[in-house]
Amino acid sequence: MSEKKKKSVKQEEAPIQDTPPEAEQAEEAAEAQDAPQSDELAKALAEREEYLNALIRERADFENYKKRNSAAVSRAYADGKGDAAEELLPILDNLERAIAAAEGESPLKTGVEMVLRQAIDIFHNMGIEEIAAEGAEFDPNLHNAVMQVDAEEGEESGIVKEVLMKGYRTKDKVLRHIIVKVIK
Repeated sequence: MSEKKKKSVKQEEAPIQDTPPEAEQAEEAAEAQDAPQSDELAKALAEREEYLNALIRERADFENYKKRNSAAVSRAYADGKGDAAEELLPILDNLERAIAAAEGESPLKTGVEMVLRQAIDIFHNMGIEEIAAEGAEFDPNLHNAVMQVDAEEGEESGIVKEVLMKGYRTKDKVLRHIIVKVIK
């Protein structure tokens, strides 16, 4: 036989030695340590998921809070603007009465007309508009009928005959209903 073959046969014949007992103990200890570590890891991952979900819920709650707060601020601003305008409406009425009572053309009448136009422009910029009514069909949501008059020839029943006091509204709220006479 060649020397190479002899060496390989000798190697095959050599008994395989078992792992030393210290190595076996080390492997068992490592496996024993892995079990608690994997339990701790699973526990830590579950805790991490719980905290992550709690964070996501908190963020969503905070976003909802910001939206609710923003809507409440907008409503409060609109309500405040409407309340202030309601308090100023009698001033518009008195300016209109002053113009109607003035005789002829005078500097005083011209000045009052300018103040009235300026006040109307301010109301318009605030989104407050006069409700048109004369000749319109009576609408209890907008009109307050204080009198009924008999229909003349060609007039329909339920139509606003005369406006006694103007009414005003914003986009979504009536500040003051129109006081009217209605045809019966």
